[in-house]
Amino acid sequence: MANALSGKKPKGVPQRQWRRPVPEEYINHYPPLISATIAAVAAAVIGYVITLGFVMAVWLVAAHGTESTLTVMRAAGVAWQVLHLTPVVIGNVALGVLPWGFLVIPILIIWRATQWALKSAQPKSAIDFVRVSLSLSAIYSVLAFGLSLISNTTGLKTSVDSSALHAFVLALAVTLVCIITYAPSRTIVTDALPRIIVNGIRPAFIAFGLLFTFGSLLTSISLALHWEEMRAVTSLMAPGAIDGLFMTLLGVGYLPTVSVWALSYILGPGILIGGGGVVTSQLTSPGALPAFPLLSILPNETPPFASYLIAIPVLIGVVIYFLIPRERWVAQGDSLAVAMSFVLRWREVVTLIFSLGILGILLWLATAVSSGALGTSFLKFVGPMPNQVAIAAISICGLAALLTMVLPRLVLSIIHWLTHREFATK
Repeated sequence: MANALSGKKPKGVPQRQWRRPVPEEYINHYPPLISATIAAVAAAVIGYVITLGFVMAVWLVAAHGTESTLTVMRAAGVAWQVLHLTPVVIGNVALGVLPWGFLVIPILIIWRATQWALKSAQPKSAIDFVRVSLSLSAIYSVLAFGLSLISNTTGLKTSVDSSALHAFVLALAVTLVCIITYAPSRTIVTDALPRIIVNGIRPAFIAFGLLFTFGSLLTSISLALHWEEMRAVTSLMAPGAIDGLFMTLLGVGYLPTVSVWALSYILGPGILIGGGGVVTSQLTSPGALPAFPLLSILPNETPPFASYLIAIPVLIGVVIYFLIPRERWVAQGDSLAVAMSFVLRWREVVTLIFSLGILGILLWLATAVSSGALGTSFLKFVGPMPNQVAIAAISICGLAALLTMVLPRLVLSIIHWLTHREFATK
């Protein structure tokens, strides 16, 4: 009867101990390399089968010609790589701006495969956990490389190097996050890092989430304002009900991509469009654009509230400061020089710098996969510039966080010095 209510947390049991996974008897124990290999192969096969089923459904429902089953299977292989945001070439047209929304499929599959590999390998140290992550990611990348080789055709292809790189980066990111959230590896992995570095991880991810949330909110507003234009363009490109359904699904997949565009718009760099077009909070000149639902939400003119959007990253910088662990600070010193020397503490500054660095890396990766070619001529490059977005976020959020840290302490230090100077004079 003691285990009758096993779904409830017993009183007095530490959170980490309660989350510790119980070994499952039906999972065989293998060395880390073997477990990672099985997990990587299973993840690749399951992902390909799911993609093949969707591609086959589209091929059977939509109008098609004399394509063979082998051709459809090779197209599914290319589609599987597109799910990993690998740029694809259709004929002579390169597509680098891909729908983020479908990224959830390989993420969930790799996540479950990583959990199985951890339960099978049962790693005991931080090195063992990292070995599982690297092995699974490397093997998954090799499988993506091979699938790209056998799936490429003259009319539909991806770069084998890009396919391997995108698969490796995605698998590595997913496995590392899975390991960090998988007890008991949470403390095993983080304990090996300096505390001032670990303290900067959480503020960076929260700041990135806030920026992405505000970008999504701005995207929703733009969708509401340009709804009629989007519906007209969708009806023009997909007049049939089935084609319209697939076009709608494609639009849903592109929503996270457009949210990153809006994020760049908030930070200032905005969106560049090949051929001289630019859309920022200060200048709106998109130029001649073809009919495509994704491009219909771009503003035709600068909104009156655009100049106030800079307040969002400033406020997020203030949030970063309050998320960084801080020691109790008290104004001290009998002279102005001594009082000023206690304003900054190197541990807080290092943690802030590390947090801003992680934020810049996250934004660079997000904007890098949200920009690229979307066709030819005016669409040779569409989207934000990764370097500009990362630098803008680090500059604005970092300056806001630093000023929030320094200004109150600076004022209190001056008041403390003036007060003690008056006492010393008396």
